[in-house]
This record gives sequence, C-alpha cells and structure tokens, in this order.
Amino acid sequence: MGKSFRVFRAFGADVRVHWSFFLLLGLFAFVGYGVTGSLAGALVAAGIIGVLLVCVSLHEFGHALVARRCGIGVKDITLLPIGGACRLDVLHEKPADEVKIAFAGPLANLALAALFFGAASAFGTGPLEVSGASPEIGSVGQVLAYVGFLNALLAVFNMIPAFPMDGGRILRGVLAARLGRVRATEFAAVVGQSYAFALLLLGLLGGHILLAVVAVFVFVGASGELRTVRQRESARGLTVSEVMGTRSRVRTVSPYHNLGQVLEEVLHGYQSDFPVLGEDGELAGMITRDEIHAAMNSPDRFLLVRDLMKTQLPTLSPGSKLFDSGQRLLHESGIKALPVTEDGKFAGMLTIEDVAQADLLRQLPGADEAGRSPSPATSAARGPNA
Repeated sequence: MGKSFRVFRAFGADVRVHWSFFLLLGLFAFVGYGVTGSLAGALVAAGIIGVLLVCVSLHEFGHALVARRCGIGVKDITLLPIGGACRLDVLHEKPADEVKIAFAGPLANLALAALFFGAASAFGTGPLEVSGASPEIGSVGQVLAYVGFLNALLAVFNMIPAFPMDGGRILRGVLAARLGRVRATEFAAVVGQSYAFALLLLGLLGGHILLAVVAVFVFVGASGELRTVRQRESARGLTVSEVMGTRSRVRTVSPYHNLGQVLEEVLHGYQSDFPVLGEDGELAGMITRDEIHAAMNSPDRFLLVRDLMKTQLPTLSPGSKLFDSGQRLLHESGIKALPVTEDGKFAGMLTIEDVAQADLLRQLPGADEAGRSPSPATSAARGPNA
C-alpha cells in the first residue's frame, strides 16, 4: 500500500494514515472552493473530510475492541481514502467471532450517525434536510446533519454482503458454521468479486472514479483473502521442517564477509537473504536483501557483514506449525526469510517462497492425509529454494 504515517496509538494499536489521504483532503477543498467560490467553503469541505477520518477511525476501533474481547490482538489500523483497514494478530477461527468483529464497525457508524443527527437537531436542522453527494451546506446544523448522513451511508455501504467488506465477512461467518471456512470464503469471494465488477462498470460508465477505485480494492481484497485461506488450509498439519531449506542446502556467510562477496553470492545463486554464522557455527544474525540494497548505495562497497546484519530477529524451530508460527512470524517481522534453529544450533531457513509452495505437498503421490510426504518427494517438490 505504500507509505503511511503513524499519528497516535490507542488500545494497544497504532493508528496510521496513508499518504494518499492528503490528496483526498486537497481534492475536497478544491471542490468546496469551486462550489462556493470562497475560502470558507474550501475549509468546510476539508473539515468534513477530517471529521470523517475520525469517524472511520472509530469504525475501525469498533472492530479492534470487539476483537480484543474475543482474545485477538490488533497490530495496527491504517486509514485510507476509501476507508480503513484493521490488521489482527491472528485470523479468527470461530465463525461467531468473525460475525461479531465485522458487525462492530457499521454499528459504530450508526451510533455516530445518531449522535450527529441529534446535534444537528439542537441547531434546528432535521436529519432529512441534508443528503446527497453535493449538499447545500450553509449552517453548523447542516454540516452536522451531513456528517451524520455520511456515517449512515458508511454503515449501509459496509453492510453490503460483498467480501471482504464487513457485510461480506458477516456472510462468510454465517456460512462457515455450516460449510467450513474454505467453502464459505470461496462463496463470499465470488459474491464480492461480482459486486466489484458491477461497481466498476457503474463507476466507469457514470464517470465516478472513486467508485471504480473502490471496486478494484474490493476485487483484489477478495482474491487475496481467498488465496490466504486456501494457503492456510493447505498448510494445516505441516511443520516448518517439512518445507524449509535445510542447513546443507542454504548458503550462509560469516560476519567477516564483505559486501562484495555477498553480492557474488546473490548474483551467482538463488538466495538474496543469508544467515550469518560465527566461527563455531552458531547463528549470529541475518543479512537480508534490504541491508544489501541499502549498502549498495553506500560509498564503502566493502562493508563487513557484521556491520550490516540484523541481530535482533525471531527464529523458528523445525517442529513449529508452518502457518500458525512460520507464516505468522514471517508476516510480523516483515522479513522474507527467517532462520530455523534447533537446540540453539542453526538448522535451516524458511522463506516466503517455501510457504507459498507448501500446497504442492498436498498434490504429491504418497502424501498422507495430513499432507506429509516422504523426504525425497518433499525435497523434489521444493525446487531451488530447498
């Protein structure tokens, strides 16, 4: 999604704003000025978007607080021009939890709508006096009523059963109780993608660019979530040791290698992340593609690995569950490869590519019901990342 900025932290979660939101703020200020011909009109329009940003934050905190009550932590909340995204620590396994978490967001918007309509009434403006995409706003009451209208619209829009929107997640949660998570996700994703296609046509034919952008995000989100659920199901029962690259097949470097030697390994091999082992063979750290790329722009092309490597990073054990531990730690760390250790000794490396190829184990002849295969077949299926 690109760069986002941390603005504050609440209830154990960072709240971030994507840079593109400021483009939306400027766009509405420009439209407000064009409609009213005054600086005040531009400021009011920009102010409404700012208040709406707060409302979207509260929508996402609705999800976050209910998730915490269900025992699920929240990583962060990112606010985008088309809405918000609340990242959870783990996927909710219970369908009932997903329904409760998804419903909390629209419920927060309905509560906000009632609050703003009540405040507008105190200024003599009824809830039905301001509506539509381009209202005539001339008083405080009308501004409050319009923000209330936008919150009601957000609640209704999010409840449309188009996965991965809130309504689609509620649909999946209801279906998962009877069909299982994978089949429920497949059904909900088809509904979401169909809705996204219709929304895209409406946006393009009607000249509503924002609708078209929302449609693309819905389609991509539904596809991505379906892929994640299928991948998790394929990895169920597998351990890190069954897909990782073992020590004998992973290229390693020492703390005293220089950048030039590491680049030679990158250019003539298939790895771009390297475990760093000390003289005693103990794991000392990792040098990843990020450190390598950053060092390439340094005036000193022969920096030592010990000056570049990461030393504070999570490790995995061979017996860890592939999805629950392996993929989760890869995702949380933001690193595309993590070392695997056993009894304090370096045992191998798990990469994003290894996890992505885990579903091949299910297709191998002789694989048992848990997805395990004989060692030779497993090695053959892993290809160059073994």
